[in-house]
Amino acid sequence: SERIKTHFKMIDYGRGIVGFIVTLISLIHGSAAWVISFMVVAIIIRYQYNNRLKREEKITLLLSTNIYLLIFLYITALISCNIQTIVGDIHGNNFDSSWCVFVGYYIVATCCALYHAFVTQALFRLGRIVYSNYRWLQHFWFYIIVTGIQVVGAFALLSPVLIWHDVIYLSNDHYCCVSFKIILGVLWAVFACYGLPLIYLSLIYIRITLFIRQQSNTVALAIKRRQQRDLLAIQRILINVGLLIAIGFPAMVLLVMLFITGEEHPLLYRILWIGAEVSMAVLSIAMVLTTPQLKNIVMKRQRQNRVTTIEGPVRMGSMSTAH
Repeated sequence: SERIKTHFKMIDYGRGIVGFIVTLISLIHGSAAWVISFMVVAIIIRYQYNNRLKREEKITLLLSTNIYLLIFLYITALISCNIQTIVGDIHGNNFDSSWCVFVGYYIVATCCALYHAFVTQALFRLGRIVYSNYRWLQHFWFYIIVTGIQVVGAFALLSPVLIWHDVIYLSNDHYCCVSFKIILGVLWAVFACYGLPLIYLSLIYIRITLFIRQQSNTVALAIKRRQQRDLLAIQRILINVGLLIAIGFPAMVLLVMLFITGEEHPLLYRILWIGAEVSMAVLSIAMVLTTPQLKNIVMKRQRQNRVTTIEGPVRMGSMSTAH
């Protein structure tokens, strides 16, 4: 019909119908990650409020909450960009402003903080295994301070892209982002967000592995088992981070092609963000499945909800029978 043709013609303000669909898929996955992260944080907070927890469990849940909060904040910004892109594609709006530039900086800084949150998790395991004699590494308040430093440090680390004016408005995508045509800014953002966390995680994993292998056979079996569980936890962290990077591989291929040919693919930024939002949706689920304490809490909450749902009709039926 003429209405549908007019609608598609309006979408030509952006990257056409393919770009519109890619952005819509990003929005769907981002919304799923947003809901899941919000629900998990709410469940953790309620669980901590209603239960007296051991120090180790409190720290584990604190570090998990830290990651889910950062996912929530990161995805919130990406969803706002998705909405701007869709509105811009349909109506041709221009969203260029100083606030838009700040949001573009905020996105990469929050992404950096998120990946460094995994390093904080690994640091906790390192303290438990290798530096168990340093009691301050086992304190709950130490990790509250570290998570704060982690966030502030990420924003400070990414401040050069703001100072260098590498965050610009993308007129065809209708939001602000670090431009891939500015090589120094892109390399700095990639190194800060992905390179540094991977280096830290690899060093921590190697240090723990070497420490465990160098131990004598006289170490108590209970300690060995705990160390193996901590080592397994770091392996899961590495798998999660590797999975996030792997999902963003298509965008990295297009980025390498840009560096080689000098020509930017029309859908480069949209493919980048669909990878980011799909990875956040996957991570929000994978975190629950690979963290035993978190899995027990979430699954316990689901079972309670099911019991409540089932008991409701049963009670209503009993009341009807009594009458």
